Amino acid sequence: MIAYLWQEAMTQYTVVGRETTTADPTARPDLIFETADGYITVGTISDSEWQGFCAASGRPGLVEDPRFNTPGGRAVNATERILLMAEIIRERPTADWLQRLDANDVPSAPVLRRHEVIANEQVLARELITELDHPDIGLIRQPVPAARFDRTPARIQGPAPRIGEHSAAILAELGLEAAEIERLATEKIVRLAKT
Repeated sequence: MIAYLWQEAMTQYTVVGRETTTADPTARPDLIFETADGYITVGTISDSEWQGFCAASGRPGLVEDPRFNTPGGRAVNATERILLMAEIIRERPTADWLQRLDANDVPSAPVLRRHEVIANEQVLARELITELDHPDIGLIRQPVPAARFDRTPARIQGPAPRIGEHSAAILAELGLEAAEIERLATEKIVRLAKT
C-alpha cells in the first residue's frame, strides 16, 4: 500500500530535506470526485495524466497553467487543482467521464457502492468473488485469494470453520489420544465443535 499510495499521499516526503515545502495532503480534499450522477476517482500525477485530463475535460488550455504544468506544481497547488477538477468533473455523468478519461490514458475508476461491487464488470471478468455452500447458512460469497499463481493456485476449500470444528482432528494429528483431547475440552483448554 505504501508503494501504491506514495504518489498521492506522500509527495511532500519524497525530497529529503524539503519536507515542509509542499502542502500537507490532509489539508486538501480527497481524490473522490462527484459526477453528475455518481462518483469517480481520477489520478493526475504525471504530465501525461494531467494532459489527458485536460483533453478529456475539453479544457486543453489548463495544460499550460503555471500552477499545474509540472508534477511539482500540481503537488504544491494540490488543493487548487483538486477543487478545480471537482468543479469540472461535476459537469458530466460517470459513464461519460470514464470513457473520456480512458480514451486519454488517465487512471480512473467508478466509486462503487458495496452492492455494486458484486456485479461490477471487472470483478466478474477477474472472477474476484466466488460462491460456496455453507452448511449452516446456505450459499455465501467470498473474495478469492488476491495473489494468483499458475503453478500453485490458491483456492477457497470451503467456508470458515466453526469454532473448534477441527480441534480434535488437529490434536489427533499431533499424537494426542481421544481421552486426552476430551480432557482438554472438559478443562476448557481447547474447544471442540458442538455436534
